[in-house]
This record gives sequence, C-alpha cells and structure tokens, in this order.
Amino acid sequence: MGALEKFFDSVATIIFVGFLSYFVPDASAHTAAIKPAPVVQATRGLLFEIKSQKNTAYLFGSIHMAKKDFYPMSPKVESAYTLANTVAIEADVSDQNAVMAIMPKLSYVNPDKLENHLSAKTWGEVKAMLGSSAEQLQSVKPAVLTSAVVAQMAMQMGFDPAQGIDLHYIQRAKADKKKLVELESLDFQANILGGLSDSEGESLIVSMLDSMKKGEFVGEFNRMVDAWKNADAASIAKLFTEAGSKDEGSKKMSKLLLDDRNEGMVAKINQLMSSGEKLFVVVGAGHLAGEKSIIDLLKKQGLSVKQIE
Repeated sequence: MGALEKFFDSVATIIFVGFLSYFVPDASAHTAAIKPAPVVQATRGLLFEIKSQKNTAYLFGSIHMAKKDFYPMSPKVESAYTLANTVAIEADVSDQNAVMAIMPKLSYVNPDKLENHLSAKTWGEVKAMLGSSAEQLQSVKPAVLTSAVVAQMAMQMGFDPAQGIDLHYIQRAKADKKKLVELESLDFQANILGGLSDSEGESLIVSMLDSMKKGEFVGEFNRMVDAWKNADAASIAKLFTEAGSKDEGSKKMSKLLLDDRNEGMVAKINQLMSSGEKLFVVVGAGHLAGEKSIIDLLKKQGLSVKQIE
C-alpha cells in the first residue's frame, strides 16, 4: 500500500499523525511557461526565545508534513537558525539505519496480526473503510495503521513528509556542519507507540475512524496549518487541548504522547543550554501548546520564554 510505504519512509509522521487522529471532535509540470512567478511570502511558524541567566536559545514549533511553498521561513526564524551552532530535534528521521531498526517494534510477528488485538466491531469498521487494503495492514500495530491512514489523507491534500519542517532543518544542519542533537530518538518513540496496550491501540483507531466518518479531518488539519503559518500560538493550543480532552481515552493518550515526553525534552534543553550551546530547537508544534507544554515547563523552571514570531 502506497500510504504505508510512504509512512515507513518518513517515520517523522509517527508521533504527530498518531495524535492528530484525535482532532475533533509534481503538478508544476503543467504550469504554462508564460505565467508570472508567484510572489513568495515567508512562513512565520512558531518561534520562541528562551533565556536563562547565562544563555539564550531559540525554540521552533514544527509540523511534520508540509509543502514546498512553506519555504522560505521568516527572517526571524532564519536568523535564529543561523546563530546556532547546535540544532536539537526530537529524533533524526533521516537516519535510515535507525528507521530500519525500529520496524520490528511497530509490527506483529507472523502469525500474530492486527485483527487479533482489536474488537470484532472495530476491525469490521477498519475493513469497511480501507477495503482490501486492510489485509495489507494486518502486520502493523495500531499506531502505524492510524498514522498511515492520516498521513495518506494529508498527502491527498498536497502535504508531503519530505517537506516536513523538522526534516528540513535536520538536512540543513548536516549540510551546514552544525552539531545535531536528538532530544529523544526513533527507538524511544517506537517503544512508546509499539508498546501501547490493546485498549490504547484500539482507542487510537476508534478515534481516527470517528474523525474520518464525520469528515472532520480536512477542516481541522487546515485550521491547524493556518494557525501555525500565522504564528497563532493560542489557536494551536486550543486545537491540541480540545483534541486531547474529548474523553478519558484521549486524555490518557495526550498524556502519553505529549505531556510525559515534554518533561524529558525540557530536561535535555536545559542541559544543552547549561553547557553553553548556541541552540536552535525544533519540536512538533503540539509540544508547545498549553499547560504542561515545553513552554509551560520551561517557565515554571524559572526561564524567560517569549514568542518572537
């Protein structure tokens, strides 16, 4: 299945689209040569300045699937990147060896299969939605199924994992010979998603199915992207807060996929700042949203954090 192959080629989508399923509730070859060049406007994104007593760092909220016309980023974002000698990201998704190493944690070993870990009702709904493709996805765990489906929906809207903001800065950091540091790792993320209980995995799938049946995904995804491009931190926070508080299942998954991970990433950011690194941090925008976010935790630890873009 194309969606699954795309998903495995860009593991950056795992955490992001897995949580995104809770949201509520080249064609250029055909362009005529005589057309004037479009006016390129810089994308703002979410940029924060972090200040401790001895250091200043910059924190940029990412979306893991984007479009070519999202670039260039705004002058403020570009300046923050240029000033850095170290770029910190959630995980290096360009490391193909690491990608291959985590696949067993996200898959079932034959003869086990996805159907065995879902209720008959949920598996029936999966088959009704995916048709023959459902059988091709029997080998993957619920988080992978959910992410593959949502990633495919986003790709149909023109979004591309290869244009993701974090991947963009990973590739640039390597090309510019800046130090690249992982706040987590692909293995760490795979342990979370591959280790979901059957009830947690079913909760992810049920939420995704509900969103698809109601036709809510496209509108919510576009609202999230528009808020991000316009540096509207309040709207981003509202979207993620609502998504993570719909019911007990979504609250539990929000804690697991966002809140708990934020604590570890904040500890690593503090460590890097204390060591004197000139730091540019890129993490998913959902980690910067609301209470218990990276922003909230840094402020509670006495650091000065303000949005500058």
